[in-house]
Amino acid sequence: MQKPSPSSKRAFTGISLFVMLFLITMFAACGKVTVGTTPTSTVTGGKTPNSTPGVIAGAQPCPGDTGNAAHWQTIIGTAGGPHQVQSVSCANITGTASLQALVTDHRSNAGPTLDVYVFNNITSATPTKLFQVLGLVKGAVKISYYNTVMTTQADELSALNAGKPESSMTADLFREFKWSASAGKLVQTVFPGIFPDLTRYQAEADQVSVSSGHQPWKLSATQVANTLAVSLLNWSASPPTTLLSGGGARDVSAVVRVRSSLPGSGSILVTLSRLEGNTNGGIWEAISVTVDDMSITRPNPLAVLSNPVSVKGTGIAFEDVIGQVIILDHLYHSLGQATALGDVGMGQTTFSTSLNYQTSFPAGIQEGVLVLSEPSNATGAIASAVMQKVLIMGLPTGS
Repeated sequence: MQKPSPSSKRAFTGISLFVMLFLITMFAACGKVTVGTTPTSTVTGGKTPNSTPGVIAGAQPCPGDTGNAAHWQTIIGTAGGPHQVQSVSCANITGTASLQALVTDHRSNAGPTLDVYVFNNITSATPTKLFQVLGLVKGAVKISYYNTVMTTQADELSALNAGKPESSMTADLFREFKWSASAGKLVQTVFPGIFPDLTRYQAEADQVSVSSGHQPWKLSATQVANTLAVSLLNWSASPPTTLLSGGGARDVSAVVRVRSSLPGSGSILVTLSRLEGNTNGGIWEAISVTVDDMSITRPNPLAVLSNPVSVKGTGIAFEDVIGQVIILDHLYHSLGQATALGDVGMGQTTFSTSLNYQTSFPAGIQEGVLVLSEPSNATGAIASAVMQKVLIMGLPTGS
């Protein structure tokens, strides 16, 4: 018995597409599809989305001498060890009209690392420390358009850096921290994008690069969707691509169908959004990949995964097998995978599986992608896939 072909499996494509386009339209109207919301003409000095009076987007001048490294040298130096303050920037990090200071520090006895601090009550003699992250190898930090704190560092165990001395490592891990009023602290948050950027740090850097004339393909929703299929699914170059909705110069969202040219394969629907809703040259970010007859129902998109992960979904089983569930890290490398076995052996069914993974970043949380892939009955290659953005937790607290 042969597995149903992708074309016969997708008999309800027209109905599904109508529903998806309706939902995209509704979400766009509610402002929930865009990767952020529409910015002002400039990032620094513009009002933040849904801003509180007095809250400005991005870094601002620090008051008085609080912008001087020497001012913070004594404050941070009291923590012990030979410290050298590297930079100071200020912003409305807590979402109020008061300014907080983002201070970076290098300890000469700690190798090529960076310490990052956020202080409140910055004009007082004893500022309040709200946040710190220490020992970022090849570290750097920025304040985003949304006044989040974005860090970058070398993941020492990643496929890019494992086995190298610290001096030869590459900064490849990007994290974003947002003020939580309920928690009273900065907590790690997640950027909705999957591709071409997995984090806001990378996306904002990409936007600057594209605005300078580099990689103009990121200004095309169809080219971004096409490149996603080639890069992440290993589909052949330039698979047939159709723009189904949006994607114009003044649109903030788009839906693109990409069809594999391999025998026995199907297609994917890629939903995209302009970075920060910017229709004035904003780049496109893919925020989800769906398939008409396959889905991940648990965990939800943007969820924090802990090891092992319980994954539930739907798909078409052939001799019990629907496909493979895979967790991809911040470099799109697999951290672990499990077979999705149907609750019914043949045909449309549900599945539930437990997936164990081994993280490359046990000390914290990284952004990644949860994938449900379907194999081609003809070639064994990926015929179609569902992708959703997640946060991947390292070792549990106390481990």
